[in-house]
Amino acid sequence: MRHNHKIAKYLYLKRAGLGELSLPSRPSPDGLMASETNSPTTYPARTPHTAVDTAQDYWEEPNFGLALRVPADKQAKTARGHTFFNGNGVYHESELEHRVSSVLQTLFELRELQSQYPKVHYIDADGVQREHTFDYFIVLNDGTRVAVAVKYARKRVEMLDLLDRICAAGITGVGPLGKLTPRVADAVALMTNEEATQEAFENAYFILTSRLHHDDAECDSLVDVVKRLPGQFRFGDLLRDVPTRDKRRTAIWRLIDLRLIAPVYSGRIDDRSWLRACA
Repeated sequence: MRHNHKIAKYLYLKRAGLGELSLPSRPSPDGLMASETNSPTTYPARTPHTAVDTAQDYWEEPNFGLALRVPADKQAKTARGHTFFNGNGVYHESELEHRVSSVLQTLFELRELQSQYPKVHYIDADGVQREHTFDYFIVLNDGTRVAVAVKYARKRVEMLDLLDRICAAGITGVGPLGKLTPRVADAVALMTNEEATQEAFENAYFILTSRLHHDDAECDSLVDVVKRLPGQFRFGDLLRDVPTRDKRRTAIWRLIDLRLIAPVYSGRIDDRSWLRACA
């Protein structure tokens, strides 16, 4: 479902459960968001994500990492902006790029995410040397580096041809003054609207929100609940008879993020979705 009006999209997300996501707790003395309890976390730790320091009274210039170009802030026909991953600003120049960026940020093994990087060279069909700047660059926990191109599925064939040519040239990066560096990535990938669907984007939104706004004690309690449930269960089943539905809902998304529970079927996750505990 597409929402061309911001208010319509807000109301849609609110109906989907945005209104029941818990708010961040008060900041601790060190400036990081702290949970209301100091209960120890009993589930696997993820790569730490930098929280906003609400205690500071000064503005700090965002760090956009390896980005080789700065997209214009506004453009009449596209949605532009940026998000943050592990303290690093990540540009997007369209609605599709925003969806791809959000989906990438939910990858379990993701360690680093850069935008507008790397710039590589290739030889086109006429034998002319060209350059191409990838939309995203990811590094996984095992060190694997992947350059990610973003295009709509209708351009898949021509983009795959371009990626083949880039690979044939050794994924060779173009640095300052035209300096060439081979193997600036271990692989290349294409993500389209068929991978970064609206449903995947909405799931990613709630997962990313839960990283900052979850309550550790509620997550611990939910882990115990899930252990007692046999087989499959619905998302909504986990919301029954709880004192604070907002904290429980956020905890569910956090456990999905941690791969402690998983959807049985693909698509958008809502209160009727079937979930299962992960082994």
